[in-house]
Amino acid sequence: MIRSVFEDEGGLLRTRFVGWTLTAVLGVLFSLGASACNFYFNYDSISAPIGTVGEIGIQVQKTHNNCTLPSMEEYAIEGTGIQILGETAWEDKGGGVYEKWVQISLSSVGSGSLKISKTCTKEGYEEKVLPIATQPTDGADTAWVQAWSGTYPFDVTGDISSVTGSASLRDGILTVDTISVPVGSSVSLPEILPNTVRLFTLRSDNAVSALLIVGDGVFIRFDHLSS
Repeated sequence: MIRSVFEDEGGLLRTRFVGWTLTAVLGVLFSLGASACNFYFNYDSISAPIGTVGEIGIQVQKTHNNCTLPSMEEYAIEGTGIQILGETAWEDKGGGVYEKWVQISLSSVGSGSLKISKTCTKEGYEEKVLPIATQPTDGADTAWVQAWSGTYPFDVTGDISSVTGSASLRDGILTVDTISVPVGSSVSLPEILPNTVRLFTLRSDNAVSALLIVGDGVFIRFDHLSS
């Protein structure tokens, strides 16, 4: 289930905008996008501590009556410095406006972004970028703090354990200390991981899967891949 608010362990950061209308889209809540397809986010920018999870609204307003894109799936949504945990299907709001909600996790300290883009035969390439600044933990009882101290911060049923040590990744197999788990290519890992990380794993049916890597400046989740 995608959350209805952008929040961290400290509480509400900002509520989700519900019941968007074209008037609201063109008003003060959103900045004007490109000329052929107008792209809008429900934030101008985001700044929050590492490990924060929240939801971002995206709207596309098509300004050409005869759009050459075969489907809304032709619009690419990509993130840097964040993880995309889930997203809703595009919803037709009428009047050429389509809406989607994307759930993200702030996974790497520093500057990141969420981008929507498209390439069509009429106008070529167009994009809009939402700046996202991931801050170091502020010392509060955040998800990062809990995880680094050895407590898995999310609700998962099963036998959860963790190990600390240096990490290595080879042929899709992540190894920390004596534990090796397959992570595949569905989650992008930093080229250089911290010298010491904590890896949480879940054991079920005699198999071990990765849940989370936490370390200095990183908070990388795997739990959403099996949900």
